[in-house]
Amino acid sequence: MPTRVFNVPTEAFDPTLLEEPARILAAGGLVGFPTETVYGIAARADHPGAIERLMALKTRPPEKPFSVHLSDLDQLDSVIGSVPPVSRPLIEQFWPGPLTIIFPTPKGTIGVRLPSHAAARELIRQSGVIVVAPSANPANQDPANNAAGVLDYFEGQIDALVDSGPVTIREASTVVEIFPDDRFVVHREGIITTRMIRRAIRGRRILFVCTGNSCRSPMAMALARDLLARRLDVPPHDLAKHGYHIESAGTHAYEGGRPSTHAVEAMEERGILGLENHRSRPVTRETIEDADLVIALGHGHRDTLIHWDPSLVDRVVVISETGVSDPIGGDLETYRRCALEIERELEARWLSKMEEI
Repeated sequence: MPTRVFNVPTEAFDPTLLEEPARILAAGGLVGFPTETVYGIAARADHPGAIERLMALKTRPPEKPFSVHLSDLDQLDSVIGSVPPVSRPLIEQFWPGPLTIIFPTPKGTIGVRLPSHAAARELIRQSGVIVVAPSANPANQDPANNAAGVLDYFEGQIDALVDSGPVTIREASTVVEIFPDDRFVVHREGIITTRMIRRAIRGRRILFVCTGNSCRSPMAMALARDLLARRLDVPPHDLAKHGYHIESAGTHAYEGGRPSTHAVEAMEERGILGLENHRSRPVTRETIEDADLVIALGHGHRDTLIHWDPSLVDRVVVISETGVSDPIGGDLETYRRCALEIERELEARWLSKMEEI
Protein backbone atom coordinates (compact mmCIF):
# COMPACT_ATOMS: atom_id res chain seq x y z
CA MET A 1 0.00 0.00 0.00
CA PRO A 2 1.40 3.43 -0.93
CA THR A 3 2.48 5.72 1.86
CA ARG A 4 -0.14 8.43 2.55
CA VAL A 5 1.41 11.89 2.40
CA PHE A 6 -0.03 14.78 4.43
CA ASN A 7 1.15 18.25 3.50
CA VAL A 8 1.51 20.40 6.63
CA PRO A 9 3.24 23.68 5.69
CA THR A 10 5.24 25.40 8.42
CA GLU A 11 3.92 28.74 7.21
CA ALA A 12 0.40 29.37 8.49
CA PHE A 13 0.70 26.14 10.47
CA ASP A 14 -2.65 24.34 10.79
CA PRO A 15 -2.74 21.67 13.57
CA THR A 16 -5.94 20.12 12.16
CA LEU A 17 -3.93 18.78 9.22
CA LEU A 18 -2.21 16.41 11.66
CA GLU A 19 -5.36 14.76 12.99
CA GLU A 20 -5.30 11.83 10.58
CA PRO A 21 -1.54 11.04 10.81
CA ALA A 22 -1.87 11.28 14.60
CA ARG A 23 -4.67 8.69 14.51
CA ILE A 24 -2.53 6.42 12.33
CA LEU A 25 0.33 6.76 14.83
CA ALA A 26 -1.91 6.04 17.83
CA ALA A 27 -3.31 2.94 16.07
CA GLY A 28 0.16 1.45 15.70
CA GLY A 29 1.17 2.79 12.30
CA LEU A 30 4.57 4.14 11.29
CA VAL A 31 4.58 7.84 10.45
CA GLY A 32 7.41 9.81 8.87
CA PHE A 33 7.66 13.34 10.23
CA PRO A 34 9.96 16.35 10.24
CA THR A 35 12.07 17.70 13.07
CA GLU A 36 14.34 20.70 12.91
CA THR A 37 17.33 18.40 12.31
CA VAL A 38 16.25 15.52 10.03
CA TYR A 39 13.10 13.57 9.24
CA GLY A 40 12.23 10.74 11.60
CA ILE A 41 9.90 7.74 11.73
CA ALA A 42 7.47 7.75 14.64
CA ALA A 43 6.01 4.65 16.29
CA ARG A 44 3.88 4.07 19.36
CA ALA A 45 6.26 2.96 22.13
CA ASP A 46 3.87 0.47 23.75
CA HIS A 47 2.67 -1.15 20.53
CA PRO A 48 4.69 -4.38 19.96
CA GLY A 49 3.74 -4.63 16.31
CA ALA A 50 4.79 -1.06 15.57
CA ILE A 51 8.13 -1.51 17.35
CA GLU A 52 8.76 -4.80 15.55
CA ARG A 53 8.11 -3.16 12.17
CA LEU A 54 10.32 -0.20 13.06
CA MET A 55 13.18 -2.46 14.10
CA ALA A 56 12.91 -4.39 10.85
CA LEU A 57 12.78 -1.16 8.86
CA LYS A 58 15.89 0.17 10.58
CA THR A 59 17.59 -3.26 10.89
CA ARG A 60 17.99 -2.33 14.55
CA PRO A 61 18.87 -5.05 17.10
CA PRO A 62 16.53 -5.28 20.13
CA GLU A 63 19.30 -4.27 22.53
CA LYS A 64 19.60 -0.87 20.83
CA PRO A 65 16.40 0.99 21.79
CA PHE A 66 14.87 3.97 20.02
CA SER A 67 14.77 7.40 21.61
CA VAL A 68 11.53 8.82 22.95
CA HIS A 69 10.25 12.07 21.45
CA LEU A 70 8.15 14.40 23.58
CA SER A 71 5.53 16.96 22.68
CA ASP A 72 5.94 18.87 25.94
CA LEU A 73 8.37 18.94 28.82
CA ASP A 74 5.70 17.86 31.29
CA GLN A 75 5.83 14.38 29.70
CA LEU A 76 9.39 13.83 30.87
CA ASP A 77 8.66 12.63 34.40
CA SER A 78 6.29 9.97 33.12
CA VAL A 79 8.99 8.67 30.75
CA ILE A 80 12.07 8.61 32.99
CA GLY A 81 10.84 9.23 36.55
CA SER A 82 12.93 11.75 38.49
CA VAL A 83 15.02 14.17 36.46
CA PRO A 84 18.75 14.16 37.39
CA PRO A 85 19.80 17.64 38.59
CA VAL A 86 22.84 17.65 36.29
CA SER A 87 20.53 17.47 33.27
CA ARG A 88 18.42 20.48 34.21
CA PRO A 89 20.77 23.09 32.69
CA LEU A 90 20.73 21.14 29.41
CA ILE A 91 16.94 21.00 29.43
CA GLU A 92 16.66 24.71 30.24
CA GLN A 93 19.12 25.83 27.57
CA PHE A 94 18.62 23.40 24.70
CA TRP A 95 15.06 22.07 24.83
CA PRO A 96 13.07 22.31 22.68
CA GLY A 97 15.90 21.75 20.25
CA PRO A 98 18.43 19.42 18.60
CA LEU A 99 19.61 17.58 21.69
CA THR A 100 18.93 13.98 22.69
CA ILE A 101 19.63 13.26 26.35
CA ILE A 102 20.19 9.68 27.50
CA PHE A 103 18.93 9.46 31.08
CA PRO A 104 19.70 6.78 33.68
CA THR A 105 16.56 5.09 35.02
CA PRO A 106 15.93 2.10 37.31
CA LYS A 107 15.08 0.06 34.19
CA GLY A 108 18.11 1.11 32.17
CA THR A 109 18.94 4.10 30.02
CA ILE A 110 16.39 6.00 27.91
CA GLY A 111 17.19 8.54 25.21
CA VAL A 112 14.76 11.46 25.11
CA ARG A 113 14.34 14.41 22.80
CA LEU A 114 12.01 17.40 22.77
CA PRO A 115 12.11 18.70 19.17
CA SER A 116 11.37 22.32 18.37
CA HIS A 117 9.55 21.64 15.09
CA ALA A 118 5.87 22.58 15.49
CA ALA A 119 4.55 19.74 13.33
CA ALA A 120 6.62 17.15 15.21
CA ARG A 121 5.38 18.23 18.60
CA GLU A 122 1.77 18.59 17.49
CA LEU A 123 1.79 15.15 15.88
CA ILE A 124 3.00 13.61 19.13
CA ARG A 125 0.58 15.67 21.22
CA GLN A 126 -2.44 14.72 19.14
CA SER A 127 -1.50 11.04 19.12
CA GLY A 128 -1.84 10.95 22.89
CA VAL A 129 0.77 8.19 23.21
CA ILE A 130 4.45 7.83 24.05
CA VAL A 131 6.35 8.03 20.78
CA VAL A 132 9.74 6.65 19.80
CA ALA A 133 11.44 7.84 16.65
CA PRO A 134 14.76 7.11 14.94
CA SER A 135 15.96 9.08 11.93
CA ALA A 136 14.38 8.28 8.57
CA ASN A 137 17.10 6.32 6.82
CA PRO A 138 18.24 2.73 6.35
CA ALA A 139 21.38 1.63 8.16
CA ASN A 140 24.55 3.26 6.81
CA GLN A 141 22.60 5.82 4.75
CA ASP A 142 22.28 9.56 5.35
CA PRO A 143 19.12 10.69 7.18
CA ALA A 144 16.43 12.19 4.96
CA ASN A 145 16.27 15.99 5.04
CA ASN A 146 12.96 16.28 3.19
CA ALA A 147 9.82 14.27 2.47
CA ALA A 148 11.08 13.14 -0.93
CA GLY A 149 14.11 11.58 0.73
CA VAL A 150 11.87 9.66 3.15
CA LEU A 151 9.82 8.29 0.24
CA ASP A 152 12.96 7.32 -1.64
CA TYR A 153 13.92 5.16 1.32
CA PHE A 154 10.57 3.92 2.60
CA GLU A 155 7.75 4.35 0.07
CA GLY A 156 5.12 1.73 0.88
CA GLN A 157 6.95 0.62 4.03
CA ILE A 158 5.57 3.33 6.32
CA ASP A 159 1.90 4.17 6.64
CA ALA A 160 1.99 7.95 6.54
CA LEU A 161 4.33 10.86 6.02
CA VAL A 162 3.99 14.43 7.25
CA ASP A 163 5.54 16.72 4.64
CA SER A 164 6.53 20.11 6.07
CA GLY A 165 9.23 20.84 3.55
CA PRO A 166 12.99 20.61 4.04
CA VAL A 167 14.46 20.68 7.52
CA THR A 168 16.51 23.65 8.68
CA ILE A 169 19.57 22.15 10.41
CA ARG A 170 20.18 19.14 8.13
CA GLU A 171 22.25 17.13 10.60
CA ALA A 172 21.30 14.74 13.37
CA SER A 173 20.83 15.92 16.94
CA THR A 174 23.63 15.93 19.48
CA VAL A 175 23.42 12.90 21.79
CA VAL A 176 24.67 13.21 25.37
CA GLU A 177 24.46 10.56 28.08
CA ILE A 178 24.04 11.52 31.73
CA PHE A 179 25.36 9.13 34.38
CA PRO A 180 24.16 8.70 37.99
CA ASP A 181 27.42 10.21 39.31
CA ASP A 182 26.78 13.39 37.23
CA ARG A 183 29.36 12.55 34.57
CA PHE A 184 28.37 13.00 30.96
CA VAL A 185 29.59 11.67 27.63
CA VAL A 186 28.78 13.11 24.22
CA HIS A 187 28.15 10.16 21.89
CA ARG A 188 27.35 12.25 18.81
CA GLU A 189 28.10 15.91 18.30
CA GLY A 190 25.75 18.01 16.22
CA ILE A 191 25.08 21.72 16.14
CA ILE A 192 25.18 21.68 19.95
CA THR A 193 28.85 21.07 20.71
CA THR A 194 30.59 19.30 23.57
CA ARG A 195 31.90 22.65 24.75
CA MET A 196 28.37 24.09 24.87
CA ILE A 197 27.18 21.10 26.89
CA ARG A 198 30.12 21.35 29.26
CA ARG A 199 29.42 25.05 29.77
CA ALA A 200 25.73 24.45 30.40
CA ILE A 201 26.41 21.75 33.00
CA ARG A 202 29.43 23.27 34.70
CA GLY A 203 28.60 26.93 34.18
CA ARG A 204 30.87 29.69 32.90
CA ARG A 205 34.44 29.13 34.00
CA ILE A 206 36.92 31.98 34.20
CA LEU A 207 40.54 31.21 34.98
CA PHE A 208 43.16 33.78 36.06
CA VAL A 209 46.79 32.77 35.56
CA CYS A 210 50.00 34.19 37.00
CA THR A 211 53.32 32.55 37.94
CA GLY A 212 53.14 31.12 41.44
CA ASN A 213 49.39 31.49 42.07
CA SER A 214 50.12 33.18 45.39
CA CYS A 215 49.37 36.86 44.78
CA ARG A 216 48.23 38.32 41.43
CA SER A 217 45.92 35.59 40.17
CA PRO A 218 44.35 34.89 43.59
CA MET A 219 43.70 38.62 44.05
CA ALA A 220 42.22 38.80 40.53
CA MET A 221 40.04 35.79 41.35
CA ALA A 222 38.83 37.33 44.62
CA LEU A 223 38.22 40.75 43.08
CA ALA A 224 36.36 39.27 40.09
CA ARG A 225 34.10 37.24 42.37
CA ASP A 226 33.33 40.28 44.48
CA LEU A 227 32.73 42.64 41.56
CA LEU A 228 30.65 40.17 39.59
CA ALA A 229 28.54 39.32 42.64
CA ARG A 230 27.84 43.03 43.15
CA ARG A 231 26.99 43.40 39.48
CA LEU A 232 24.55 40.48 39.62
CA ASP A 233 23.30 41.48 43.09
CA VAL A 234 23.98 38.06 44.58
CA PRO A 235 26.25 36.93 47.45
CA PRO A 236 29.70 35.90 46.19
CA HIS A 237 29.22 32.37 47.56
CA ASP A 238 26.12 32.03 45.35
CA LEU A 239 27.91 32.74 42.06
CA ALA A 240 28.16 29.02 41.28
CA LYS A 241 24.39 28.70 41.60
CA HIS A 242 24.11 31.37 38.93
CA GLY A 243 26.52 29.53 36.64
CA TYR A 244 29.81 31.34 37.35
CA HIS A 245 33.00 29.62 38.49
CA ILE A 246 36.02 31.91 38.89
CA GLU A 247 39.35 30.23 39.63
CA SER A 248 43.09 30.80 39.47
CA ALA A 249 46.28 28.85 38.82
CA GLY A 250 49.96 29.41 38.14
CA THR A 251 52.30 28.50 35.31
CA HIS A 252 55.03 27.59 37.80
CA ALA A 253 52.97 27.00 40.92
CA TYR A 254 53.25 24.07 43.26
CA GLU A 255 50.27 22.36 44.82
CA GLY A 256 49.03 23.66 48.16
CA GLY A 257 51.06 26.84 48.69
CA ARG A 258 49.63 29.60 50.84
CA PRO A 259 48.82 33.04 49.43
CA SER A 260 51.01 36.05 50.09
CA THR A 261 50.24 37.68 53.44
CA HIS A 262 50.04 41.12 51.82
CA ALA A 263 47.64 39.79 49.17
CA VAL A 264 45.33 38.59 51.95
CA GLU A 265 45.63 41.93 53.74
CA ALA A 266 44.95 43.94 50.58
CA MET A 267 41.76 41.99 50.01
CA GLU A 268 40.65 42.25 53.66
CA GLU A 269 41.01 46.03 53.47
CA ARG A 270 38.43 45.91 50.67
CA GLY A 271 36.09 43.76 52.72
CA ILE A 272 36.92 40.63 50.71
CA LEU A 273 37.48 37.84 53.19
CA GLY A 274 38.61 34.25 52.86
CA LEU A 275 41.65 34.58 50.59
CA GLU A 276 43.77 33.11 53.39
CA ASN A 277 42.06 29.78 52.59
CA HIS A 278 43.34 29.82 49.01
CA ARG A 279 45.91 27.19 48.09
CA SER A 280 48.08 27.44 45.00
CA ARG A 281 47.82 25.01 42.12
CA PRO A 282 49.58 24.61 38.78
CA VAL A 283 47.89 25.13 35.44
CA THR A 284 46.89 21.84 33.83
CA ARG A 285 45.47 20.94 30.46
CA GLU A 286 42.18 20.08 32.15
CA THR A 287 41.84 23.48 33.83
CA ILE A 288 42.56 25.22 30.54
CA GLU A 289 40.12 23.06 28.58
CA ASP A 290 37.39 23.60 31.16
CA ALA A 291 37.80 27.38 31.11
CA ASP A 292 35.68 29.56 28.86
CA LEU A 293 37.90 32.57 29.46
CA VAL A 294 41.60 32.42 30.44
CA ILE A 295 43.01 35.74 31.63
CA ALA A 296 46.76 35.92 32.08
CA LEU A 297 48.09 38.58 34.45
CA GLY A 298 51.14 39.15 32.26
CA HIS A 299 52.30 38.60 28.69
CA GLY A 300 54.89 36.10 29.91
CA HIS A 301 52.15 33.87 31.32
CA ARG A 302 50.30 33.89 28.02
CA ASP A 303 53.50 33.17 26.13
CA THR A 304 54.23 30.22 28.44
CA LEU A 305 50.79 28.70 27.90
CA ILE A 306 51.00 29.14 24.13
CA HIS A 307 54.49 27.61 24.12
CA TRP A 308 52.98 24.57 25.86
CA ASP A 309 50.06 24.44 23.45
CA PRO A 310 49.97 26.70 20.35
CA SER A 311 46.23 25.99 19.91
CA LEU A 312 45.60 28.27 22.91
CA VAL A 313 46.60 31.36 20.97
CA ASP A 314 42.98 32.49 20.56
CA ARG A 315 41.81 31.38 24.01
CA VAL A 316 44.26 33.08 26.35
CA VAL A 317 44.14 36.85 26.81
CA VAL A 318 46.19 39.28 28.88
CA ILE A 319 44.36 41.37 31.46
CA SER A 320 45.70 44.62 29.99
CA GLU A 321 48.01 45.87 27.27
CA THR A 322 50.96 46.01 29.63
CA GLY A 323 49.95 43.26 32.06
CA VAL A 324 50.07 43.67 35.84
CA SER A 325 53.48 43.93 37.51
CA ASP A 326 54.42 41.21 39.98
CA PRO A 327 54.15 42.58 43.54
CA ILE A 328 56.08 39.68 45.08
CA GLY A 329 58.63 40.96 47.59
CA GLY A 330 56.94 44.36 47.81
CA ASP A 331 55.30 46.00 50.81
CA LEU A 332 51.57 46.23 51.50
CA GLU A 333 51.29 49.44 49.50
CA THR A 334 52.69 47.63 46.45
CA TYR A 335 49.95 45.02 46.81
CA ARG A 336 47.32 47.72 47.20
CA ARG A 337 48.42 49.31 43.92
CA CYS A 338 48.42 45.90 42.24
CA ALA A 339 44.89 45.20 43.47
CA LEU A 340 43.69 48.59 42.27
CA GLU A 341 45.22 48.00 38.84
CA ILE A 342 43.51 44.61 38.57
CA GLU A 343 40.20 46.03 39.75
CA ARG A 344 40.25 48.82 37.15
CA GLU A 345 40.92 46.40 34.32
CA LEU A 346 38.20 44.03 35.50
CA GLU A 347 35.63 46.81 35.62
CA ALA A 348 36.71 48.37 32.35
CA ARG A 349 37.09 45.25 30.23
CA TRP A 350 36.29 41.90 31.74
CA LEU A 351 33.10 41.87 33.82
CA SER A 352 30.88 42.41 30.78
CA LYS A 353 32.90 39.77 28.92
CA MET A 354 32.26 37.27 31.74
CA GLU A 355 28.52 37.82 31.37
CA GLU A 356 28.68 37.37 27.60
CA ILE A 357 30.53 34.06 27.43
